Amino acid sequence: MNVTMSNTDELNAVLTIQIEENDYKEKVEKTLSDYRKSANLPGFRKGKVPAGLIRKQYGKGVLIDEINNQLQSSVSEYITKEKLDLLGNPLPVEKTDIDWDNDTTFSFEFELGMAPKLEVKFPARKKFDALKVKASDEALEEQITNMAKRYGKMSTPETPQEDDMFSGSFVEIDKDGEVVANGISKEGAYFLGSAIEKKGVKTKVLKAKVGDDITIKASDFKKGYNVAELLGTNDHQLNDHSTGIFNFTLTHISRVEPAELNQELFDKVFGEGAVKSEEEFRARVASDLEKAYERDSDQHLMNQVSEYLMENVDVALPEAFLKKWMRTSGEKPLTEEEVEKQFPDMAKGLKWQLIENRIITDNELKAEYDELLEFTKQLLRDQYLQYGMTPDEEQVTKSATDVLQNQEEAQRINDRLYDEKLKGYFKTSLKLNEKEIGYDDFVNLVSKQKA
Repeated sequence: MNVTMSNTDELNAVLTIQIEENDYKEKVEKTLSDYRKSANLPGFRKGKVPAGLIRKQYGKGVLIDEINNQLQSSVSEYITKEKLDLLGNPLPVEKTDIDWDNDTTFSFEFELGMAPKLEVKFPARKKFDALKVKASDEALEEQITNMAKRYGKMSTPETPQEDDMFSGSFVEIDKDGEVVANGISKEGAYFLGSAIEKKGVKTKVLKAKVGDDITIKASDFKKGYNVAELLGTNDHQLNDHSTGIFNFTLTHISRVEPAELNQELFDKVFGEGAVKSEEEFRARVASDLEKAYERDSDQHLMNQVSEYLMENVDVALPEAFLKKWMRTSGEKPLTEEEVEKQFPDMAKGLKWQLIENRIITDNELKAEYDELLEFTKQLLRDQYLQYGMTPDEEQVTKSATDVLQNQEEAQRINDRLYDEKLKGYFKTSLKLNEKEIGYDDFVNLVSKQKA
């Protein structure tokens, strides 16, 4: 077998594989021999079918299968051996002149899209904004209130309030109040009184008692509220195939009575004995808020850097090859129009991936398994804390190990870890303008940049 590669240009190449008879003959003969041993054809005893008949019936198919197997393995081995940095997958060049009955030497070609060589550098004077977001008094109080509610107790009030939860059943009705046959209905539905926008309807809900019926329209809820999910249906059914009018029968009113700011709450939120006073509790909540803000500000820095790099790093792509690869690589072939529509987004994502990989390689940003495991464990700890749980380390380690057994999940977490490494690299290696900013101002800043 002879494998050679010739470069069309810096971004395109052709891989040629020539397969001789001695490359495949032995395996083809063995496969046909195995077929003969198990063949069960009318007029012949099992295993006694003439070899010529077996060859006539199965020979071409066995040959084609063996050639395809050798092509796949040889392409993969060559790419690995030569350490080729490719975009997409090798594309076979169509051949229409193969004589499988008479030829003994076969030659095949594959188109290759080569990753461009690129250099990522930052000008000496270039600076990026590094924002330290401070927690406001209002944000701190809101967070403490939410924690108190999360660990509070449920009660059944006699007089409803806007933040109470109203449970009951919905039945679709027409404009005359008659139940719609086969219409939308949902038992066990629940919503907060604050979810309703229309004042007149909200007033009726807040004055209702268990057992009362109230007419509520889908349009009475606040804009953006997922009414379809509330009703156990979808937007298409709700908006296009229903009256949008419902009778709601109230069956239960629930209220969360916030927990007191005492040691019991402190222990539930942060673990037993971790916080011993309300002053420490407030300081810890403020610190955790600012850590969460730090993740947002780190992402803000990441966005600045990525936008700069995307605009200033020259990344040439083998566009014709990539478009052909897009057309043929999926389960369903794409049309020319679909490729042209999707290509800009694909090219943008690919460009950033190449820049990102260049930075990771040049700066030797590596993640060993032990680091990936510890990162996964911390993700799990954070999840447990959100629910007020403090699992022991043995449980966390076992759960993290189980998570990483899933290849897809492991890859997702690995990508997150490398994102963190990139952020850390940018924070420590780039020139930064460090600024302190309030959270509301930070949100406004980010919103303007997205607009």
